[in-house]
Amino acid sequence: MTKTYHQIGCPLLAMAMLLHLPVMAAEGPPDLTKGETTGVNPKQTYNLGSTGMRGWIYLKPATHFDGLQSRTTEVSRQILVTHVGVKSPADGVMQVNDVILGIDGKMFTDDARRSIALAIQEAEKETNKGILKLTRWRAGKTDVAELKLNIMGTYSATAPYNCPKSKKIFAEACEALEKEPLPENWCGAISGLALLATGNPDNMPKIREFAHKMGPPTMDRSKIGMDVWESGYRNLFLTEYYLRTGDKEVMHAIREITIATAQGQGMYGTYGHGFADLTADGKLHGSIPPYGPVNQAGLVANLAIVMGKKCGVKDAEIDPAIERGSKFFAYFVDKGTIPYGEHEPYAFHDNNGKSAMSAVYYAMQGNRPKETQFFAKMATAGYKNRECGHTGQGFSYLWGALGANIGGPAAGSAFFRQASAHLDLVRRCDGSFTYDGGEQYGPGSTDDDTYYGKSSYAGLSPNATYVLTYSMPLKNLYITGKDAKPTNALTQQDVAAAITSGRFDL
Repeated sequence: MTKTYHQIGCPLLAMAMLLHLPVMAAEGPPDLTKGETTGVNPKQTYNLGSTGMRGWIYLKPATHFDGLQSRTTEVSRQILVTHVGVKSPADGVMQVNDVILGIDGKMFTDDARRSIALAIQEAEKETNKGILKLTRWRAGKTDVAELKLNIMGTYSATAPYNCPKSKKIFAEACEALEKEPLPENWCGAISGLALLATGNPDNMPKIREFAHKMGPPTMDRSKIGMDVWESGYRNLFLTEYYLRTGDKEVMHAIREITIATAQGQGMYGTYGHGFADLTADGKLHGSIPPYGPVNQAGLVANLAIVMGKKCGVKDAEIDPAIERGSKFFAYFVDKGTIPYGEHEPYAFHDNNGKSAMSAVYYAMQGNRPKETQFFAKMATAGYKNRECGHTGQGFSYLWGALGANIGGPAAGSAFFRQASAHLDLVRRCDGSFTYDGGEQYGPGSTDDDTYYGKSSYAGLSPNATYVLTYSMPLKNLYITGKDAKPTNALTQQDVAAAITSGRFDL
């Protein structure tokens, strides 16, 4: 059983209502120790790292200068505990409705969420023996509560490269991923990529069976369908699988999907959720369906064509499709981030991983260093944009580090260092990862996934996304650095400039 906010109730609110006390907070975050509850929503919670707890944290809407909105915890100074996992480090020490005010008797003076992440990193060091001391408010009294976390070590300066802590986290995440099913859809394709990235030979029978289901030799191009998401991620998995194993059993499917995707591209190199309509006279590459271009889907579809060519697929449609797609996305070089569709460039460094995806897309072509380096720099600078994305930020978690890593290990490590607090926040005490972030709680959100937050982004496994991040040193996949071109590597000056630039994003 798990203790939750709803099972126990909300004594703060109930007491305030019973005694007719004011519960309206002043402008800004409510003071939970005074019974202020305005804006408190126990369904909108964050994982609190390896403590075994989740908590509500005040979110401040942030409007970017291009009009896009996100939400941040930067002005929060308190955390309302909404969940305590049984047999977790917090079990028997913390309770639902406790308020975390700070660390070791001191109060938070900065973003409470980031502050507790940094405290968890400190506690998990060997020298601190896993001891995390929280300043706790409970029923009118403030004291210090002590939790015993697993000792994970310290991130090296080059993490996740040459880093014992990263290796330990990677091993635990792999164990969690290996227990998950592989659905025969685009989410399963990403999980398949992650399993392939581990390099564990014990996973190969499962991966091979899955690959044969996703890429049967009987696949008919005319029956592939019109779903760009499915064709893109399915082919990405199958091509990486083929390039790693040489299993010719899937080559027919790779050829059929690659050619069908190239034929389904719109006249400008873009895709909607589905393939482009035919022209009025029945030719290929007509207009995009009425919904319009969706660059999130279009990037992986274009990448899938490039990867099909890398596997040896030949057809008259392939090179023109690669050229159209490359020309469209190259427009944004030196202008800004890839937008949702046919829009002005976004005026920050990344949005749901599209800069990072673009870096991978151009790197896989092998002959476009200018575009590759630009988007690798954008991805490296996008460490503060991990929680910004239309409908959620799952693809940011999937692609962010991989895109930065296209700029070389130094760029990948620089991005990783800046993102490490978030990485340790979304890692649970059992070594698995959760899907967390502010965007799913944005204006108009209809998320109703109870106390634990969203378990995934549209079915995308959080364990898979982070296994791919921590697998970069192994370089088992092309998207994680196999056969990386030295000409794409960023200089130390480029990396430093990207990290500095990223600090100015909201």
